[in-house]
Amino acid sequence: MAYNFEDLKTDAKNLLDKAASKANEAVDYSKTQLDRAQLRSKIREKYTELGRLCYNMHETDADETGRMKIVINDIRSLERKLNEADKAVNAKKCKTCKFCLTKNDSDSVYCTKCGEKL
Repeated sequence: MAYNFEDLKTDAKNLLDKAASKANEAVDYSKTQLDRAQLRSKIREKYTELGRLCYNMHETDADETGRMKIVINDIRSLERKLNEADKAVNAKKCKTCKFCLTKNDSDSVYCTKCGEKL
């Protein structure tokens, strides 16, 4: 069986394209993980700030309520961003059924559409 040079070139190009695609996926995943870690860190910092404000308010009888509300809103905003990032990661981890091509949750054992084992 003869294997011509053009077929070899085409196969090599396809292989390199797949490898580049997988490498890009790995980079994107790493960036997402880093973003999530940074969001968690910012949330911890805000909780620390909130605790410090509460402690100072208790110790000095100063009214820090306005500043506390701002920090609480910051925490809520950061937690929403973290939830969105978590959903994005979970969406990428979905399992696709081999039989009906339905996307299922990553923790699913059986397809939600056809019932086949994933």
